[in-house]
Amino acid sequence: MKMLMIRSAVNVGLILLMANSLMAGEAVKQDAFKKDLDAIQGTWKIVNLEAGGKQAPAEIVTALKLTFKGDTLTFTPGEPGFSNYNYKLDPSTKPASFDMTHADGDNKGETQKGIYYLEGNHLKICFGKADSRPKKFTTTADSGLALYTLEREKP
Repeated sequence: MKMLMIRSAVNVGLILLMANSLMAGEAVKQDAFKKDLDAIQGTWKIVNLEAGGKQAPAEIVTALKLTFKGDTLTFTPGEPGFSNYNYKLDPSTKPASFDMTHADGDNKGETQKGIYYLEGNHLKICFGKADSRPKKFTTTADSGLALYTLEREKP
């Protein structure tokens, strides 16, 4: 009987330890999410834009800006149905995941899956089709991927 009580106490202790570890892991994940969410806020200018393995024309690169505010993303200047998005970050994946969902237009509600890399005032986002997430920060002909390299715009 005494042995059974000891085993039960050990099992309860292990369960509590595992629960604490899971909660601590979730807290670390939330801290990383909050850190990236805070760091991405603001307006970013494009320094390089590649789609399908080809460089975008310079006039597009110099004119286009991305603004992150809360959980919304706005492309300026934008095209109808391709200007406003809601986005989600997941820094716990490798590479970190970036999903953006059309907030208006004919594609409203459709999500494009991507990846991102954020360090200081430098940001890379690679995204493409809704059915697959890029694995690398590269594009090739017929890949359907776009790679944005951005720098934070100074206020």
